[in-house]
Amino acid sequence: MPVSLSTRLGRLGVRVVEGPTQTAVLWHSFFVDSHSWDRVVPVLSQMRTLVLIDGPSFGASDPLTRRSTIEECALAAFDVLDALGIDRVDWVGNGWGGQVGIAAAVAMPRRIRSLVAIGAPTPPLAGRERRGLASALPLIRAFGFPGWIRRRLLHSILNDRTIAVDPVATRIVTEGFEHVDRSGFIRAAKSFVLDRPSLEAAALEVEAPSVFVAGDDRLGWGPAQAEAVTDRMANGRTRTLYGVRNIAPLEDPDAVAGMVREQWAVTGRR
Repeated sequence: MPVSLSTRLGRLGVRVVEGPTQTAVLWHSFFVDSHSWDRVVPVLSQMRTLVLIDGPSFGASDPLTRRSTIEECALAAFDVLDALGIDRVDWVGNGWGGQVGIAAAVAMPRRIRSLVAIGAPTPPLAGRERRGLASALPLIRAFGFPGWIRRRLLHSILNDRTIAVDPVATRIVTEGFEHVDRSGFIRAAKSFVLDRPSLEAAALEVEAPSVFVAGDDRLGWGPAQAEAVTDRMANGRTRTLYGVRNIAPLEDPDAVAGMVREQWAVTGRR
């Protein structure tokens, strides 16, 4: 069961899965909550105690009551760690969570031992993705998530094969956004997605050993775009996932767990 911890962004739902002494934070992608990590938890908890955080407006966390930033999410994560008495962590983030991890590694570099950012674009949202979300928000405010909006979002988050053969993944994704507070969801979407600035300069400041994992089916953020950033980082590299879209821990949990474990092993040898 999640605990509810006070932060500068309201009370955040947190699940702690006990494991070895070292700790890792897992922060999920936008539209879903921390249950999107469930398929990798059994493997990763063999190597780390896991702190799974529901971002503001999702899962067991309070709805966002004001506009915020990616950087403030990072500081809220440190509020969680302070409340739990945890100092240094490995950070694993998917999408939004990877972007928050970049900000966390810059804000408090001493506290981030390593960073795994999965499907986490550093450019601002642009093009078709931006237009699609901007046009959907007024409809979500008015109607919530009727079937046609749910289907539209689902196909932007998971690839067609996953939707066809994996009803559990589909349920985890749809439950992630169907039960949110509408006003809080819209504030979060504007704060952390539509108004997200470029994170490229921040990524280049990250000192922690980092791997940017890019899927080959992710619109606008593939391996080539990730490599253009990690090639200029002090301790960055890119790994590629195949046949996944936005929620890699659901679509290919074995590959994600393997890449995270590899990064932790590399970091441990430094």
